[in-house]
Amino acid sequence: MVAARAQEADRLVARPPQDVAFYLVYGPDTGLVSERAKTIAAAFSDPGDPFALVRIEASELTANPTRLADEAYAVSMFSSRRAILLRDGGGRADLAGRFRALFKQPPPDTAIVVEAGDLKKSNPLRVLFEQESRAYAIPCFADDERSIGALIDEEARAAGLSIAPEARALLVSLLGGDRLMTRGEIQKLCLHAHGTGAITLADVEALIGDSSTFAVDEVIDAAAGGALTGLVEGLAKARAEGVDAGQIAGAALRHFMLLDELRAAVDAGVSPADAVNGARPPVFFKRKGRVEAALGLWPPARLARAIVVLGEAARDARLNPALSADIVGETLLTLARAADQAAGRRRR
Repeated sequence: MVAARAQEADRLVARPPQDVAFYLVYGPDTGLVSERAKTIAAAFSDPGDPFALVRIEASELTANPTRLADEAYAVSMFSSRRAILLRDGGGRADLAGRFRALFKQPPPDTAIVVEAGDLKKSNPLRVLFEQESRAYAIPCFADDERSIGALIDEEARAAGLSIAPEARALLVSLLGGDRLMTRGEIQKLCLHAHGTGAITLADVEALIGDSSTFAVDEVIDAAAGGALTGLVEGLAKARAEGVDAGQIAGAALRHFMLLDELRAAVDAGVSPADAVNGARPPVFFKRKGRVEAALGLWPPARLARAIVVLGEAARDARLNPALSADIVGETLLTLARAADQAAGRRRR
């Protein structure tokens, strides 16, 4: 099948065709990739059977090359259907070659869901899934304002709450970049407002728009602008305030995606100032100068690479909580060094 279009993805994930056994879920929003992959796998496995869902890391296949095929063709003793959730299909262990063999003889009672990273169009695994008639490739891009708003409405409705229009607008502007983090922040807000009947602007400002948000902004602007000293100080401040490293990674990913959009507008002839002023969601007025300056340091190719690196950092931070601060900090320092070098070239 051809790649699933972004607007079809939610419908496909909610009701995956039972006659299709292969699903590749990929993209820069690692939280959305994880959420969708787990939802699809759950649709093919019995929650009451602990053996109906098998989780495999792609790196395990190097030491045990036949494990994927062995699990795919295994017969369940308790359930009619099984699912395999294969994590990190970014090219490890020759996954494309393994799936070519599986495509020739699809397992009759097992669905295989690959949870991958941000795969390029030329990636062999993505190409294979997009060309195979019995498979789906499902992209996961960062939520836009509309999808963030829908997610807010969904969670508020489930919690029995309404949300004031101004509170919803502010919340939309503060969230995005990583679906799991976005959903977690909304659920935290709903829990805070439980019993009051409504989420107010004061609730959003207290829980989401607090000082930690500004600490994160300082870190991201320092990284994008090549301010190494400011970045080190900002990371220390964020850690002292208890800001989650995963939150920083998600916000940084969202910011660099915004820079990518603004860079495209500038390359099309829009002035940097007009591009920043027209950004959606809007850039906080105190940050506009820093964002405009960063645009001059990041050409499209470097922005594309930065987005990939940040997506990987967000994923690794989520999988390794004890090392998350070091993973995210080192990634941001690498980006800041690149921006600092670009700034030095511009000054010459």
